[in-house]
Amino acid sequence: MKYKSFPFFQGLFFQGFLAFFTGTVFVLGCLVGFLYWGVSTSIQGWNRQENQSIQETVRQVLTELVRTKNSLEGSLIEKAIAGKLSSSAFVYVEDAKGTVVYLYRQGEVIRSESGTGQGKNFLRRHGKDLEFQELREGGTYWGRYAAGTLGFEMTESNAQLLANIKRSTVGGMLVSLLLAFLVGFTFSRRIATQSRIVAEGLTRISEGKRDITFPSILVRELQSIARNAELLQSQLAREESLRRQWTSDIAHDLRTPVSALRGQLEGILDGVLPPTPERMQKIYREVLRMQSLVQDLAELSRIESPEFKPSFTLVSPSKLFADLSSRFEVLAGQKGCALKGRWQVESVWADEKLLFRALSNLVQNALQYGKPGDIEVVFESDGDHYSIQVTNPGTIPEERVPFLFSRMYRGNSSRNEEGTGLGLAIVEAIAKALGGRVEFQNTLDAKSRFRILLHKNFTQPT
Repeated sequence: MKYKSFPFFQGLFFQGFLAFFTGTVFVLGCLVGFLYWGVSTSIQGWNRQENQSIQETVRQVLTELVRTKNSLEGSLIEKAIAGKLSSSAFVYVEDAKGTVVYLYRQGEVIRSESGTGQGKNFLRRHGKDLEFQELREGGTYWGRYAAGTLGFEMTESNAQLLANIKRSTVGGMLVSLLLAFLVGFTFSRRIATQSRIVAEGLTRISEGKRDITFPSILVRELQSIARNAELLQSQLAREESLRRQWTSDIAHDLRTPVSALRGQLEGILDGVLPPTPERMQKIYREVLRMQSLVQDLAELSRIESPEFKPSFTLVSPSKLFADLSSRFEVLAGQKGCALKGRWQVESVWADEKLLFRALSNLVQNALQYGKPGDIEVVFESDGDHYSIQVTNPGTIPEERVPFLFSRMYRGNSSRNEEGTGLGLAIVEAIAKALGGRVEFQNTLDAKSRFRILLHKNFTQPT
């Protein structure tokens, strides 16, 4: 069966446990490998030093016998070398005729009288590994010898040491594997449990629940996910509330003109109301109001769409202000206002149509809600940003400031006031689409100031 047929193996518990346990086994394997390498290297070094020491001792003894006794008899060699060799050493000596005169191995001395056969057997088994040294004195060849150690482990104490190291290593590995299993199981289960709690909470949020709370999470990453999930839950609840309110507001704004139109038209059709020019003009204004609302909704939806991409270019402040003046000159005169422009930069990096729409909304807002006087439009540089300000006489009550950019907000509770309540919301959406933001403040000289900040080096996301 395929791996995916077993959900348990795909779970975080098994994956975490497997990773932890595998990592522990790998580390233990590396430690054992380094231990083996260290012990082997130490034994090899000990063998080299022991070989050199034994060979030097045997060479001195045999040379002294040849010089003083003029002989290589086994008994003389045994007597001269007694007590100078360990049980791990071996010595093999032949005279000039090739007869084995002395053999010492593993603490046992075998002289030529009884050991020739054993000496030949030793030579047959180990001859290819022996390094023979010729013994010459005064130009005379006396024979040859080989000496060294049979191995570090050949002594009882060394063999016991190696056995203890082996037992300790195996025991340590078994204990470490058991601890790794227990620790990996404990922590993997804890992480898996906390992950399951977070996953279940996210599932309930996706199902529409908005009262999900997450218990204390110990894992930092899961804690971050849980915290962000709670923030997402709050944002979703707030957006759902705003959407319900917005839907209600739109329905109200459409129902009012539709009801008025229906009443007027029914009265005309029934002959109750005469179709006078004034009445037809009123009906026409209601139609325009509905059209404006639909257009603003469509524009806001288009700008906030993830697929929407502004067309950035260098926009001339002087041309932009000239277009604003041309559009609002008549209305400004009727309101007792005048547009004043000032710019300290030659160009602004933005989408010309969107920026013109945003400034038009701000000027329209100033004409509709502000006091008579000069409406100033200023383009200037502010560090890494372009600052575009629209200032008009009159202030906005501080309690209304937090709601200025809310959709369908008109500054008071009246629904009979002109406008759709989407103008400033569109300004904010445009500022965000251009990589900036919009701010508001009441100035000390009793004026209202909206400021759009656009980054000079904004790169449009792909």
